[in-house]
Amino acid sequence: MLSKKLYLFIISINIFIAHANELTKPKITIFKTPTHEQKNVSYNNGSIFLKGFDGPGSIEVYSIIGNKITEVNTQNLYSFQFEIELETGNMYIIRIVSLREVNTFKIVAS
Repeated sequence: MLSKKLYLFIISINIFIAHANELTKPKITIFKTPTHEQKNVSYNNGSIFLKGFDGPGSIEVYSIIGNKITEVNTQNLYSFQFEIELETGNMYIIRIVSLREVNTFKIVAS
């Protein structure tokens, strides 16, 4: 009787050790920091308005076929605005280049 109990005990320990040694996939949690303000580019009344950008950078304006129209450099992209006459009804590509990233937007001049 004692040998049966000892035998069951040894088997249960071995099963426990086998389960403890199984490799499990690590659980990874990714935290995304929400941006305080969404990036936005708009054109209204002959001016291009930027919102949500920060730091120094440049604003490049291209026609839809890729011809560079103008480039403006600034020390602060936050709530930046500059005047430019664009042809009404045409689509343009606005490229914002900052120290950390490059963003591209399409706008239609109205």
